[in-house]
Amino acid sequence: MQVFKAFLRVLKSKFGSAVIYIVLFFLVGLLMTKNGSDESVWEKSKMDLVIEDLDDTPESRALTEYISKGNRIVPAFADEDDLTDALYYTTVDYAVTIPKGFAERLASGETEGIFECRNIHVSYAATNMQMQLEKFVNTVAAYQALGQTTQEASQAALAALSDEAEVTLLQKDTGEKKGENSELLTFFRYMPYILLSVIMNTLCPAMVAMNRKDFRYRTNCSGIRPQSYTLQIFGASALYVGAIWAVFVMAGGVINSTMYSGRLWLAVANALLFALFSAVLAIFVSEFSPGDNIVNILTQVSTLGMCFLCGVFIDQSLLGSGVLSAAKFLPAYWYVRVIRMLSGDIPFEASEVAVALGIEAGFVAVFVLLAILVRRARYTSAVSRRVMA
Repeated sequence: MQVFKAFLRVLKSKFGSAVIYIVLFFLVGLLMTKNGSDESVWEKSKMDLVIEDLDDTPESRALTEYISKGNRIVPAFADEDDLTDALYYTTVDYAVTIPKGFAERLASGETEGIFECRNIHVSYAATNMQMQLEKFVNTVAAYQALGQTTQEASQAALAALSDEAEVTLLQKDTGEKKGENSELLTFFRYMPYILLSVIMNTLCPAMVAMNRKDFRYRTNCSGIRPQSYTLQIFGASALYVGAIWAVFVMAGGVINSTMYSGRLWLAVANALLFALFSAVLAIFVSEFSPGDNIVNILTQVSTLGMCFLCGVFIDQSLLGSGVLSAAKFLPAYWYVRVIRMLSGDIPFEASEVAVALGIEAGFVAVFVLLAILVRRARYTSAVSRRVMA
């Protein structure tokens, strides 16, 4: 067990950075859980709006009333520079000036450039306000085409555009209870991001240290068989990863005081399989002895790429069919699919859960074999060079 003990000593030297990663990503996971489980009602955003009506006619007052609804009206500024400063520092989002002669130009059929709009920062709110102004004058023009006067058309447009429809979001009933244990399942949903980041950034450097030429050549010259060396490395890695997994499982128990019951244990097993995949991926990458910068790049690419493609950050229901087809070749897709079945997003099927867990286990087995093949090839190459020397 010399290699096992030596590897644990190397991991012990990385323990400080591992604790930092675990604490930081644990806090991030809690933040994501809070945001992901928030079921607050969406409200229309309000703008800080300056309206200066120089025309003061029924038509201009109708426009003022229309764009004032749902926004905060800021008193007009006497100094133009003060208004510019307010727009720049975003204490005012948008300024509309209705010039003298607005009603006359509207009566003549003009719809372009009949009011002055000012904003500095391009934003969705500013674009939406511009669309509301255009909608009002176009609606007035439509009522005028029906034979109404400009004043009547303005009032009709105000009434029509002020109507609001009550919208109810319907959700397909999958037969599962949603909301129960939602925070815990949201925490588990983001677990791939946490596990990959922590394990890749701590296990890879330790493995690279074990693969240094001086250490590897001394090991090759010793009586330790390559198979025994590999098994001891895998065993020490499994112990380390199991400890990290246990920490996050206990963290899940903090989120849900009732701990785990019924199907929720499938989420625990699901996380364990993904933790093992993260470990064997780190071992496989370390076999190529990458530098610290390369490890960081590979960690970011694999972690963020997998999480975005497979539905960790963006729900799978919002991803395109092409993206989902490609994501099926990654283990995180099947991990998220299990969580979705447990949370009731899609119908729970025991057979589908078993298939998903089996595919994750298959990814673990494949990368174990790849790591063994790469290590054996490197061992054979080292022996050949030693014989030739």
